[in-house]
Amino acid sequence: MPIYCQQPSRAKGKAYGARTSTPNTSTAEHEKELARRANGGVGFMEGWLDRLAAIQVPHSWFTSFYIASLAWSAIWATQIFTAGPLFRLVAYLAGPREETMTYRQVVVTWAMLLVQGSRRLYESREFTRPSKSQMWFVHWVLGLGFYTATGMAIWVEGIPAIQSHEFTFESIAITGPDVRTFFAILLFILASGIQHDCHAYLFSLKSKSTTPSSSGPISSATSDKVQGEGDYKFPEHPAFSYVVAPHYTAECLIYLSLTIMAAPQGQWINGTLGCATIFVVVNLGATADVTREWYRQKFGRMRVGRKWRMLPLIW
Repeated sequence: MPIYCQQPSRAKGKAYGARTSTPNTSTAEHEKELARRANGGVGFMEGWLDRLAAIQVPHSWFTSFYIASLAWSAIWATQIFTAGPLFRLVAYLAGPREETMTYRQVVVTWAMLLVQGSRRLYESREFTRPSKSQMWFVHWVLGLGFYTATGMAIWVEGIPAIQSHEFTFESIAITGPDVRTFFAILLFILASGIQHDCHAYLFSLKSKSTTPSSSGPISSATSDKVQGEGDYKFPEHPAFSYVVAPHYTAECLIYLSLTIMAAPQGQWINGTLGCATIFVVVNLGATADVTREWYRQKFGRMRVGRKWRMLPLIW
């Protein structure tokens, strides 16, 4: 949020893919300008944000987010099942707690995140064309940190249930879901389907007859970056009728479903995953604002109209 609130640096930190612009000045001149801004030519904070924003990594590195997500899912599944040292360390640091998830909730929530990571990894490979697009390295570092933390957040409030659980054949018995589980899984499936359709559609907007442009993989925070540098078409899919970034909306709903599914007994939501959901909403909300402005500049304000950025009636 502090970065987003720095108006001149907002687009630098949040824009990537086709929305990034190439400076007209040479590299040397650009470095001089960055040095001037960082050394007091403009506000201190703004100057250093400009310098940080100049550090870029290939946009294709987004795939590493989902590799990390799947890797942590596998690691924690092993640690929990065997009561490994990492699990014992986290349990010790977390301390005792009264409210807890059930063991079945832990398993179902873990499976939901595994499905999410697997689908996003598939999309990052399937909906990709070679390009030279880049992204801000801080965004990449934050992404890795987020997926690492989320892999732990899905079970950390169920530590007491995990520690007291004894595996029996009843542990793998399939039983009917309660109302909360039914609602959370239904929301997860619907949001995942909508997001997948949006990602596939956005990828199709890049003309196949031109030289591929590498906007890199479609990610939840960046799937609309598949737009080509000059041949990207304005989205007209029904999902985009009232919202600029419905795939971001779907991402928020996916994490909301995890938050509901993992709620400890007697509570409505899981507070730890609730923090992850807030992070997703804030991050994608800022990106959606930049996306809408990019659409306005490329296609005109009349074409974009009064569409909401991400959350209908709110943002």
